[in-house]
Amino acid sequence: MRAWLFVVLVGCHSVTGGASDDEPAIDAAGSGGGAGVFEATSVIVEIDYEMGQEPYTGPILGFGDTFDPTVTNIDRLFAGKKMLTIPRTVGEMENIGAIADEELTIADLSALAMQHRTEHDTTGVKTFYVVFVSGHFTDANGPNAGVLGVSFGDTIAMFKDVIRSTDVIGLPNIVRYVEQSTLIHELGHSIGLVDNGVAMVAAHKDAEHGAHCSNPDCVMYWQNEGATDAAQFAQNKLVTGRDVLFDAQCLADVDALTGGP
Repeated sequence: MRAWLFVVLVGCHSVTGGASDDEPAIDAAGSGGGAGVFEATSVIVEIDYEMGQEPYTGPILGFGDTFDPTVTNIDRLFAGKKMLTIPRTVGEMENIGAIADEELTIADLSALAMQHRTEHDTTGVKTFYVVFVSGHFTDANGPNAGVLGVSFGDTIAMFKDVIRSTDVIGLPNIVRYVEQSTLIHELGHSIGLVDNGVAMVAAHKDAEHGAHCSNPDCVMYWQNEGATDAAQFAQNKLVTGRDVLFDAQCLADVDALTGGP
């Protein structure tokens, strides 16, 4: 992982896009899963994608699989005690065809989930639905060109046009890292981190920015959704050598429910 992050950093000063320093993050609408998620014995993440908007997948020579960060971090939230299913290949995901609308609201995204979602909660099983789309998240203020992902309940939308805007030619790990860290962040919201359903052991919520951690070294910090800040976040992780992107306080919150690893 350390080598993987090192390649992310090269040329990070040329990265553009993502939320600006004074733009509030837009995600975590409604409450996440909370303690009920931790009562399940199995957790399934279903991933769909608009035609041509699939997530980055596959091995990076010398650095492991693209989806390693998401699998590692979500497994840590559950202390390695759940049967965790997260697809790593496009073949394990579903192509839902073209979507004409490029300005997608929560209502639009909810309709997509209702139409295409196949995995649903059952006794002992908690599911999350992720859809990768083109275009931009849109609210009452109009399209948001800097929003990489949005979470509402157990549904997550990832905006590939914004994610691709972080790409740097010749340095493919940058955009892959941004996509993975955004997915981890949004799944953290859906699971209920930072007082979004999972109670805090100690106060660490950035009240000004909703269900986000006050620690800039945590993946749940609000600015870590932006491309430039994601690159800086990667640098911090390189120095520490840690694969887990959640800070000690977020982990303490979930460990209070699982008993820890």
